[in-house]
Amino acid sequence: MGNVELDLTNARMGSGTSEMELNCVLGNIEVTVPPDIRIVCEGSGVAGTFDVERVGKTTPPADAPTIIISGTAYLGAVTIKIVDPNAPSWVKKLKAWAKGDDAT
Repeated sequence: MGNVELDLTNARMGSGTSEMELNCVLGNIEVTVPPDIRIVCEGSGVAGTFDVERVGKTTPPADAPTIIISGTAYLGAVTIKIVDPNAPSWVKKLKAWAKGDDAT
C-alpha cells in the first residue's frame, strides 16, 4: 500500500541472466532500466497491471545482460520503464509538434 521506485539506470549488470520477483498489493512499483539491458517480463496483474513501457529507441545489443522480471500486481501496478537517455523530452516533443517537425 505505497509506491516504490527502483532506478537501475546506473547499476552495473554482469553478463548472463538475473532475476527479480516483484509482488505488489494495493500499490505501485516502477522499475527504470537503461536500453542496453534486455527485459523479459513474466509478471501478471490480478485486478491490476504488470507492463513494460519503452521510451525512445530501446533495442538492446545481442549480447546484452538479461533481467527476467516475474511476480504479481494485486489491485496495483508494476511498470518496467526502458528509457533511452537520448530520447527527446515531452517538452521537446511538444515544441517539435507545434513547429510541425518530428522529434521522435
